[in-house]
Amino acid sequence: MKREDKSQVVADLHQQMKEAKVAILTRFTGLNVERMSQLRRELRKAEVGYRVVKNTLFRLALKETDKESLSSHLEGPVGVAWSAADPVAPARVLAKFGKEFPELKVMVAVSDGKLWGAADIQSWVALPGLEQLRGKILGLIQASASTLARLVGTPATQLTRVVRAKSEQN
Repeated sequence: MKREDKSQVVADLHQQMKEAKVAILTRFTGLNVERMSQLRRELRKAEVGYRVVKNTLFRLALKETDKESLSSHLEGPVGVAWSAADPVAPARVLAKFGKEFPELKVMVAVSDGKLWGAADIQSWVALPGLEQLRGKILGLIQASASTLARLVGTPATQLTRVVRAKSEQN
């Protein structure tokens, strides 16, 4: 790879790491080309980037980002998955794929400058997705609004019943 190409790769990765909410390192030794392509397709569907890059270039790309703590874990062939939209999406896809193909190992992740271990990343998978959380919040808001409307309307309904009962007595 030419020097200009390397500097372009570093610049691109640096920008992506700055924008990413999470970056997860994986070890993929033992996965064949077909399975790697399948993994990349699954990640792409979830709007997750994935790249296998030389460790020296990735160390340079991580400088001056909140993902710089990943540098100490760059040994051997590694791939990095990241997402600028949903911080849990990469963990979900990698965990699902890792169950089917145990050759894929999730190593560590960085989110907001904090380093997370493999066990922590597995616990992210149990969290509801962003759309699910939005749906739950919307349901809570609607339930509160309908309860409020019912409570506000209850005194008027009771007053109407009292007036009707009084008029029927006369």
